[in-house]
Amino acid sequence: MTILNVGLLVALLAIPLPVTKPIESAFLENSPDVLATVLSGRGDIPVSLPEPLSLADQLSLDQVYLVFKRIFSVYKTTEFFVTPGLTTQPGRPGGILKARWSFRDQKTGKVYPLRVFFYLVPEPQEGMPRRGAAGTVLRIVEIGGERL
Repeated sequence: MTILNVGLLVALLAIPLPVTKPIESAFLENSPDVLATVLSGRGDIPVSLPEPLSLADQLSLDQVYLVFKRIFSVYKTTEFFVTPGLTTQPGRPGGILKARWSFRDQKTGKVYPLRVFFYLVPEPQEGMPRRGAAGTVLRIVEIGGERL
């Protein structure tokens, strides 16, 4: 019975999350507008990205939009792959979504591969009741990255 429960949990974690599609679209289309639809509006969002982006700050929703608008205007995505499932942390809501993001500097042509981490937490969906899982969506509350 335990093996069946573990197998079911693994299968459920491998199912693509609804939030992965807009995140993938945002990066593949270089669209800060699409990215803004999955960002949390409940406070500042820590963003930490390595060179050549060199960013480590707590940003408002509007600032994250403007920063990614600038990033997407200078660098064009060459690939973006989401690792299926969330890595959860005991006692904390939500989980970490991992992705590989490669982008090319339009001026130099140099390509930079990064591993990007999105910390997602459930938030009430606008226009839905505040109770229960049916009225919640996953939103990005933190973005981090490291060079590969």
